[in-house]
Amino acid sequence: MAAELIFELVTELLGAAAECAFNGVTAAVKKKYKRADFRKKIAKAADIIQNGGVVAFPTETVYGLGADAFNATAVERVYAAKGRPGDNPLILHVANVAQFLELVEAPPAYALALAKAYWPGPLTLIAKKKYHLPGWVGGHPFNATATVGVRIPKHPAALALIQAAGCPIAAPSANKSGRPSPTSAKHVKEDFATGEVDMILDGDISNVGIESTVVDVTGDFPVILRPGAITREMIEKTTKLHLPNAAGPAGQTTSVASQAPRSPGMKYRHYAPKAPTSILQGAEKNIAAYILQQCEERPGEKIGVYVREATKKHMGEKPPTNAVFIPLSGKPETAAQNLFNDLRQFDAKNVSAIFAEALTEAGVGVAIMDRMRKAAEGNVLDV
Repeated sequence: MAAELIFELVTELLGAAAECAFNGVTAAVKKKYKRADFRKKIAKAADIIQNGGVVAFPTETVYGLGADAFNATAVERVYAAKGRPGDNPLILHVANVAQFLELVEAPPAYALALAKAYWPGPLTLIAKKKYHLPGWVGGHPFNATATVGVRIPKHPAALALIQAAGCPIAAPSANKSGRPSPTSAKHVKEDFATGEVDMILDGDISNVGIESTVVDVTGDFPVILRPGAITREMIEKTTKLHLPNAAGPAGQTTSVASQAPRSPGMKYRHYAPKAPTSILQGAEKNIAAYILQQCEERPGEKIGVYVREATKKHMGEKPPTNAVFIPLSGKPETAAQNLFNDLRQFDAKNVSAIFAEALTEAGVGVAIMDRMRKAAEGNVLDV
């Protein structure tokens, strides 16, 4: 009984903390947007969600394609619009920790510590679903899952929409499956035809730029299923726990070849531009020399070059005329924010191939390289 009372107290405190954060960002919204226009847009979007519609909305990570998490028909529309495989789960977006605890069995103490430290923010927790919830909630209506992924987004428009809709919003990224994720309303419009999405709520550019960190909290230790802006080091510091060693790239510890994934981004081709992409690892001068050779051997093609300025300098004062440069920032946070927009720019420039420089895998660099590997379908070359 004492444990239950402590848990209720923690629930109350964390719920209040999340509500305070919500109120704070709402004030920022009122200052940034025209109040009447913004309230009307949120009200319209919430009405669409409540009536089984699909809304693309901004979060601090990427834009989401949202529907009422408990409306099977609406959720199925999300899968159909994206062309998303039925065993690829969704993340439920809620407005506070109290709503999170309504969806999941009592999580371990370290999960609550993560929630308190990083919500609202770019962190998704995979927890055991409450027994009385429909088996499909958190995934495709024709499938069943034992766990559910939940997060509280930090973007003010997202929080306002969730609160106005009055329900958890199930939302994958608002792009066609396999394409680079959208970090602006413009990207959403590029991917969807009229009628596939009922409304696009424009909330400027996502400031994180890559999807949330996904952490499995169903066991004694947190396990990173998808890296993001909340890094391994941050999680270990907050929980005071040493995370299990990763079994492969990107911190994934679960074999996903023959089973339904617990998290988005684990199993299927993701984030890919139209042109085949290669990641180059090696010294700056070697990367530059390799790209110069590719440009020389393919004179009739546009070659996408995605490298840092320091590496570009090794290509000389007059780079090949068929090289299409987009600078790769050496600052991890900036590189993360720009990544998906940069990949879409290469599409717009109709390049026939992209050669991208590998970044150091530390901190947010782990998440960036996870996305770049998937964009390149694992094609990494040592040069």
